[in-house]
Amino acid sequence: MLPGFWERLKTSIEAKLNKLLDNFEDPREQLDYAYDKLVQQLHDVEMALSRAITARKKLEFELERIDEKIEDLDDKAKRALKAGREDLARKALERKLVLVRQKKILEERIADMKEDEEKLLEVRDKLKTKIDLFKAKKEQLKAEYEASKAQVEVQEMVTGLSEDFTSAAEIIERAEDKVNEMKARAAALDELVATGGALDVLEPEEKDEIERELGKIELQSELEEELRRLKEEVGG
Repeated sequence: MLPGFWERLKTSIEAKLNKLLDNFEDPREQLDYAYDKLVQQLHDVEMALSRAITARKKLEFELERIDEKIEDLDDKAKRALKAGREDLARKALERKLVLVRQKKILEERIADMKEDEEKLLEVRDKLKTKIDLFKAKKEQLKAEYEASKAQVEVQEMVTGLSEDFTSAAEIIERAEDKVNEMKARAAALDELVATGGALDVLEPEEKDEIERELGKIELQSELEEELRRLKEEVGG
């Protein structure tokens, strides 16, 4: 009966444990929880073993008292026969036989309890070995998980930095293109202004040289202001 009971108990505990472990996202928490459950199981087995031993000891004490009573009744039966009181001897022997039967039942019960204790001892020893092995494996797995987690975090950081560098490089490239484009436009305008080309065509013929020079200065100032604004925009 006991082996079947322990097998059912083990299956039930493992099913409940697996269900609870699914609720943990961090495998380190799973390992610690499973280890604590194993330690609790060991404690329960040791408590059951202690209760079984205590119960057996009580029966053994009762068995000792029965032996004393049997010996006393046997002595009384002998004394009664010596005194010629066979009737008293018969009563003493009847009580002795009842106690002998009780003794046999107790001896069988004590033997069964000892077998149960042996099985509990076996379960306890196996559980202790399992706990020791699990503890070592648990610490190993936790260390491996922490190392892997740190490695992933570093890789994610490096990946993020690479993406940032790529984005920054693209921004710089676009800014350089805009600056070069603005420089080219400025150079082209300088050339047009200096040669009096396209700008002169748009200006009234009555403008004198001073106005043209002032116009070039104002245009150059606006160009520099526009270039400065664009640089600030690109830099930001």
